Amino acid sequence: MAYNPFQPRIFPIFILYIFLIIFSAYITMKLFVKWRISKSKDPLYLWLVFTFLTLACIMLLVGMTEAVVTGYFKEIYRFTFPLAYCMVVIADIFLFLFASNITNKAKKALVPIIIIGVVLIIALLLPWNWWGVPTSDYKGELNIRLYTTSSFAAFSITIYISIAIICYNTKKQSNIKIVRVGLSLLFYSMISFILFFIMVTIDNMLIVLIDHPGYSIFVYIGWGFTVIFEILSYLSLVMPDWLIKRINKKDSDRLF
Repeated sequence: MAYNPFQPRIFPIFILYIFLIIFSAYITMKLFVKWRISKSKDPLYLWLVFTFLTLACIMLLVGMTEAVVTGYFKEIYRFTFPLAYCMVVIADIFLFLFASNITNKAKKALVPIIIIGVVLIIALLLPWNWWGVPTSDYKGELNIRLYTTSSFAAFSITIYISIAIICYNTKKQSNIKIVRVGLSLLFYSMISFILFFIMVTIDNMLIVLIDHPGYSIFVYIGWGFTVIFEILSYLSLVMPDWLIKRINKKDSDRLF
């Protein structure tokens, strides 16, 4: 069985995975503390969102570690890569729950969303996606990767667009400066994650359509948007004390 070789140009993404795991774990811990204090559903759902996003990054790191150590993308990578996508699907469902709970809308859509998510997870784990397998090994065979990754991106983007719309509309209705800033940051974090999924989809299109080896420039751009998503999510959802003080200081300065 042939394996795709690990190329040095991919190593920066390996380092990025480590950074994202540490930062995501930190955000997850902060949201867990918020949930334990408030005992409300909103921080619980957000905690679960970032728990599964952190697990997704861990899955990616495990697979990439095998490639770094052995020099090839082998069996562990072929298992953990789609599993990371599955973790994101679960995170998307909890994010939808969060949006539905804070708006008290679209609750009837929860069951269809879960069903679509389960079907998507099954599709992502099917062998005909050929995760990490050289294109020469499955030429002429059934290949569903473009369909599953496009569906995965569409599923996620639909949820993130709905969150972005909620943030935008709620921001216009609020007169509280801290709330408005938090919603603005959350809005831009959703846009950043949408761009990540678009970049990943383009990379998969290159793999399927022109036999690209993967990890094109679009993947690097996409993970750049993920870093922005993490930072903006931290600022909007955790709202550190220094940011609150800065917002309040600006309001005080305007009074004088």
